Amino acid sequence: MENQDENGGNRSNFVRYMSNPRSFTLKKWFVELLGKDFTPHNNIIERISSAIVTEQDMKEFGGLITTVYEKAYRKAVDDYREQVEKLGLKINVVPQNRTS
Repeated sequence: MENQDENGGNRSNFVRYMSNPRSFTLKKWFVELLGKDFTPHNNIIERISSAIVTEQDMKEFGGLITTVYEKAYRKAVDDYREQVEKLGLKINVVPQNRTS
């Protein structure tokens, strides 16, 4: 049976976190990216995070996630553009102007 502190927390989770703090960073990235859809993927993210042990691992994995995200976004925009053009319309996606 795992040790629990007086607040009902799990000491083994804390020890596991302290042994690989990059796990927290990785989970934070996915929570921010996936929002409410994070929970079903928590277990695989936990397992992946145990393999990310160096700062270089984290940078490379972050680069991979960024590339996948960008490619998926561009594919979605291109697919949408293609469907709209079939209807005889033309769209042009441009960055939003930021105001201070």
